[in-house]
Amino acid sequence: MEAVIPGRSNRCVKIEHNRALYKQRNRIERMFGQLKINRAIATRYDQLANSFFGMVHLATARYWLKFVHAA
Repeated sequence: MEAVIPGRSNRCVKIEHNRALYKQRNRIERMFGQLKINRAIATRYDQLANSFFGMVHLATARYWLKFVHAA
């Protein structure tokens, strides 16, 4: 693993980071943030893995439809 988060601007020793990887990481973190808006996913109410993954699929479909409908 490598660090992809840039250091603070006031840091004395600069940390090298890959901007492309940072953009991809940020995109994935935002997607998980949007998925966790659904309370059932954030708290994991479902007892079985199949029903939890079904809820994740529904949440991702709702997230995806926002972009398809906007286009």
